[in-house]
Amino acid sequence: MFTDIEGSTNLVEALGDEAWQGVLRWHDETLRSLFAEHEGEEVVGTGDGFFVGFDSPDDALACAVAIQRRLAEQRRTQGFAPKVRIGVHEAGATQVGRNFSGKGVHEAARIAALAAGGEIFSSKATAADGRFPISEPRTVTLRGTSEPIEIVTVDWG
Repeated sequence: MFTDIEGSTNLVEALGDEAWQGVLRWHDETLRSLFAEHEGEEVVGTGDGFFVGFDSPDDALACAVAIQRRLAEQRRTQGFAPKVRIGVHEAGATQVGRNFSGKGVHEAARIAALAAGGEIFSSKATAADGRFPISEPRTVTLRGTSEPIEIVTVDWG
């Protein structure tokens, strides 16, 4: 799973460095607590997002849904939370120390990059048999790949 705050550069500019650090601290603590609740392991922080590994696609999807719901609740009760895009993809990867590499990692990152803030995109194969409703699949060619892949939007509402 990859997460990324949408429009983070614009937020830093609008809020200023000090206020941004407070938002980022809240974001990081909130997401990390949800990773732990869903047995996810943070592989790497990406500045304003995360790469997280899970033992099962269902755990990853449940975590992604919990993240979007927590952010929506924060917006409703506190007036603001950053919009986060999330991509989930189950694939083999090569582990080197705590990091992972391989085509599947690139695909997961590219799937996340297609999403807008507040959306969860997943490869169809990853979400098809899960417990969350999904959209009709659409076929895309991810940047840097030669084979198209079917992706879906995961309904977290």
